[in-house]
Amino acid sequence: MIDKKALAFLKKYYLSYMREGQPSECEKANAVKSGVLVPDSAVTHSEIIAEIKALSKQISLEAAAKAFLYSLSSGDMRYRSALSSLVWSKALPEHEMISDGGKKTEWSSPVCVVCGCSHGLDTKENVDWNDYNVFRYLPPKQYGREPDYTCAEYVLNDLREFVKLPAVEPCDEDYRILNGIFACVKGMKPHNMDTALLAEIRKRKFFDATGNAIHCILGILSVCGILEGAENKGFLRGYVNYTEHGMGRDGLTFYPLNFWRGKDGVNYQAVKEIFGSFSGSRLDPRNAVVSVSESIKAHEKKTESKAEQYFNDGVYCIMLSDEERRYLALDPVDPSWEKVSVYSVTGCLKKRTVLFYEGNIIVKVIYEEYSVKDDGSYISRSYNEFDTRLETDNRTMLLPLTSRGRAKRVTPTNVMAVKPFGCEFFIFLQNEKSYIIVRNLRNNQEVMIGEKDRVRKIMSDEDFHEFMRYYIPTCPDDYFERIATVRSMEHQTVKFRAGDIFRCQVDRRHYTYGLILGKTREIEKWKELPEVHSFRYIMMQPVIVRMYDFVTTDKDMTEKELSGMALCPPELCSDCDILWGTHPIVAHKELVPDDIQFQLQLARQIKKNEHFNPFTAEVLVKMSPKEPKPKMNNPRALYVEWGFVSFEIPWENVSDDIRRLLDEGKYFEGGVSLGIRGDLCGRTLDDILKESPKHMIRHNLLLPENRDKFNLVMNFLGLPNDCTVDDFADKYGGITRQQYIGLINRQSKK
Repeated sequence: MIDKKALAFLKKYYLSYMREGQPSECEKANAVKSGVLVPDSAVTHSEIIAEIKALSKQISLEAAAKAFLYSLSSGDMRYRSALSSLVWSKALPEHEMISDGGKKTEWSSPVCVVCGCSHGLDTKENVDWNDYNVFRYLPPKQYGREPDYTCAEYVLNDLREFVKLPAVEPCDEDYRILNGIFACVKGMKPHNMDTALLAEIRKRKFFDATGNAIHCILGILSVCGILEGAENKGFLRGYVNYTEHGMGRDGLTFYPLNFWRGKDGVNYQAVKEIFGSFSGSRLDPRNAVVSVSESIKAHEKKTESKAEQYFNDGVYCIMLSDEERRYLALDPVDPSWEKVSVYSVTGCLKKRTVLFYEGNIIVKVIYEEYSVKDDGSYISRSYNEFDTRLETDNRTMLLPLTSRGRAKRVTPTNVMAVKPFGCEFFIFLQNEKSYIIVRNLRNNQEVMIGEKDRVRKIMSDEDFHEFMRYYIPTCPDDYFERIATVRSMEHQTVKFRAGDIFRCQVDRRHYTYGLILGKTREIEKWKELPEVHSFRYIMMQPVIVRMYDFVTTDKDMTEKELSGMALCPPELCSDCDILWGTHPIVAHKELVPDDIQFQLQLARQIKKNEHFNPFTAEVLVKMSPKEPKPKMNNPRALYVEWGFVSFEIPWENVSDDIRRLLDEGKYFEGGVSLGIRGDLCGRTLDDILKESPKHMIRHNLLLPENRDKFNLVMNFLGLPNDCTVDDFADKYGGITRQQYIGLINRQSKK
């Protein structure tokens, strides 16, 4: 039995793209004792060639051929590649090292042009043979890349270890598998490459193996001359120098498989020469048929996902046409792309991820998620389609995007974790709550669809197409200019400062504007800011923003035209939409006191500063089911904040009308909006609450509609009804708006 600890050691320290540091000498010694690891040794190029030639005479072709067949059903990788190593070694000519004249770089080493050897070219050099031995133990599904079966170091280690193994005999299942592979070859079109053959083998499901494992098998057959190109032959009849193997494409490095085409078929003369001494007619062309074994059928039945019953192949909850894709910033679907579907279940969520391949590159992804009740009815559904370009190693490993990255398995999680290289379309379907997003995450641009009233009623594919029949003819003349910007604009980092004015697109035709008052990460460093203040307890990189309270079709308004326009109450928003150019800076103005406003905040304090911000105590009390309800009515103090002033009033000194006011709702904002939107601009509070009755804006004391509540608070605090931030600062010791403007202009960075 193979030592599992030694296998784990191999995987940890030698598997491509997954190496984790250097092993200790003690660990390595123990793994060598198990027989899995091979000890290092110092050799020269000439010694490597001499030993390869000696081993090639010790091993019979029949033993290696039987071993290859045996590995097909057993999956024992120790036996698999000895056949290609032996055929290659027998053809290898005796030779001295011939350099290609290359210089060692970060990516490559000088090699012998004949055999590909990269060790001992000038003098004896230590070789860690486990860099090659790892492929003889671990299954191909774990490879970060495919082994190089035609380099001298791999062949020498392979043959050395093979002679230590006991002889094996193939079974009927092995012949069935190889004949199935040959049958798939017979069905190839003349121009088909190895990728198409691999896809066909996987599609026919007669062989329980991953794509990487199948490709390795095809590579071995190609080295042996069974799958070879018309002009580029395998090694059964002759030798081809290492540097003449041609460049692999998309990670496909096997020679001569990279030159093989469907028209070349199977070289049955090579099959007979390699397997004929013991197989008789069992690998005759007449036996090249696909038959699925009972074990494979049982495996398929066992592993079928519970989510699969909710989906039909090629049918989606939203069936986009290519014309609709054009209006949604998506690429059309090429009929030649191959599809691979993956299903999963998480609680009541049934998921399907469809990967579209162009060769070995994922070019489009469709992800659907259905929330399903116990009776099979839908709670909600979502459809997400995005364009990307993710290179894979034979569709099993996602290749790293940078030199510092590592390969990861091709799974929905890993694919979705990479920002799409193109645009994405997302639609969520739920009764009266449906919405659509079209965006490019690489440059943070979005197509503002708008039409909320229409979109939220979409519940089916038919509803969606009815919406698009309305949407397409009503797009403005410059619509595709915006699409082009969303698709191709370069990612940018924008410098901004207080007083900058930005434009925010509301829908296809309408815009609003916003004014930046400052960055809280800079303000919190000021000595003028109290030690206890909401600015000190918020996350992200917030900016203080006031939106202009109107909507317009004019996307080119100037600072002069905006002068005098009413402003909405201030909001704390993440700086992402400004920093990354989602909302472009279009003007700058010198701030005046009327531009400056801060949130007016009231909160009940239960305990003295035991929570991470001044408001959390009240939130936790309201949310915690274990907390006795009377506690809510017995706070320790009332926290008050406006501008650069914050203080507490003992609860026993709080009037009954203020207590009742606080019972009605939440009069504080302790968080930061993720994005900046103009959805509320130009609308009354009544209009907003008709659409969203629980919207947090309903308790904003600075809204004209809440003036009576504002007056109530000011009267309690001993201030007039027309109180400003300046009056508040004058009474309680903060800074005025003009002082704020002076500080922000002097201390802010751009």
